[in-house]
Amino acid sequence: MKNVLKKLAVFVTSVSLLAGCGGQQASTNTAETSEKKVLRFGQANAGTGLDMQVSTSSGAASIADEVTESLLRFNDENEEEPVLIEDFPTVSEDGTVYSFTLKKGVYFTDGTELHSSDVKFTFERMFTPSTGAKSTAYFSMIKGAKDMLAGTATELSGFEIVDDYNFNITLDYAFAPFVKNLGTSYANIFPENATKEAGTAWGTGTNLIGTGPYKIESNDDTTEVVLVKNDNYHGGDVNLDELHILYYDDAQTKLIAYENGDIDLADLPASLLAQYQESNGDEIKSYYPLGTAFISLNLKSEYISDVNVRKAISLAINRKELVDTILNGAGIPATSFLNNQIPGYDDSRDVLEYNPEEAKKLLADAGYGDGISITAEVRQGDQSVFNALQGYLAEVGIQLTINAVDNATWNADRTSGNLALTGITWNALYPDGDFQMYNYFYSSNSVNTGVFYDNAAYDSALDQARASTDEQERADLYKEADKILTFDDYACIPLYYPQSQFIAKPYVKNFTVGNLIYHFWNVDVDAAEAAGQQ
Repeated sequence: MKNVLKKLAVFVTSVSLLAGCGGQQASTNTAETSEKKVLRFGQANAGTGLDMQVSTSSGAASIADEVTESLLRFNDENEEEPVLIEDFPTVSEDGTVYSFTLKKGVYFTDGTELHSSDVKFTFERMFTPSTGAKSTAYFSMIKGAKDMLAGTATELSGFEIVDDYNFNITLDYAFAPFVKNLGTSYANIFPENATKEAGTAWGTGTNLIGTGPYKIESNDDTTEVVLVKNDNYHGGDVNLDELHILYYDDAQTKLIAYENGDIDLADLPASLLAQYQESNGDEIKSYYPLGTAFISLNLKSEYISDVNVRKAISLAINRKELVDTILNGAGIPATSFLNNQIPGYDDSRDVLEYNPEEAKKLLADAGYGDGISITAEVRQGDQSVFNALQGYLAEVGIQLTINAVDNATWNADRTSGNLALTGITWNALYPDGDFQMYNYFYSSNSVNTGVFYDNAAYDSALDQARASTDEQERADLYKEADKILTFDDYACIPLYYPQSQFIAKPYVKNFTVGNLIYHFWNVDVDAAEAAGQQ
């Protein structure tokens, strides 16, 4: 099996780089002089615009978060910190009323000062049905939000403006992760007048105005966005004069552009890691997002409904070998579902057991000694991992048929509950068990994820954790929920905690990534060194 995996890994990571095969034109705005600091970043275009109430793309957020800001944010150490408010909000004893004080003298780049009315407008826009906001679930506990979403109200009854700099938000119920949700891109604050004037064009072209360290100079929505320094930024001076985001249709073309010196920085997918480790090893830096790659199971489907079959699937997989070969070491073999950087993770556990003989016995005891056949539908990006899983499962008597489909087909089939099993990486936007465990596996949510998991003890642990303000108690509850999910019910099959990596020219300084979104708050460029290499 190991030799087969090695061959698969070589196949996956061997890419033929053909010069001139659709490569994108280099930006004309490069770091030509020693005075101007310009960073050119290459990424895919999500095609969803830069309005983070409408988009859920981390690529869109990497641009939008330089221009617009939320009340709080998570820095590159995954620690939350105030941005537009003087300090963390005070919370009432019952955990439902949050009181905020805005910083004074914070201006949007159109010259208007940030006031409480802008915050109120932003959240009410989010819950206005015509906006089409995608992430309302993270804030729908605000009193009156559900009424607005239903079209029976036009204002948030739970948002009270005290004065220009002070406001209160009241929730329908105590919800401990609320302040953390306010630190995400989905809560970026918009200027009321400019947003209304832009209408449906908000988030396209140069129609995005915020309080952030950069402002949009140009944006064709297709090939390139150019950001320039906000000289009046309330957070102080930033290092870069300009930030250019260039869009590339695929990773291969993007990395050719990097080799040609057309961009200075880009993410590096695992499929190209081995190749670039050989040629550009000193320019690659790795980091670990807050996610878990796992086999998502439909617990109502044939065979999968039997916990012994689910356990047999888990025991059949050699996770260390999988990571070392197919992923070229770009991951950590999973010990449970909960990501190993999230409070509640049980660090006393070993890597999930690999025991094919026990897997065979479980199948035989379940009445499947002659083997079973299961079909997996996966996205093309997951196909190499599932090819390896196919080999592991075959060794214990499970014939896995793999159908690779496009993202749209996969999303429709998964959410409609038509997939027996598939592959997914579920990432948290910040280090909290609620984000990773509630949204996917809580009984009322698991219907929409195509899992159909329903365990009262699991739901109860998450409910208690949501209401508690004691972080240690919350972590203990997530640990218990993880045990129920992973080891009692085998309701999913964790595989690994993914490693991600980026590649950067030597003149790019101080760039780090905390989680999913690339931020450029602290990055610097040695302009003289850059000019010498271009």
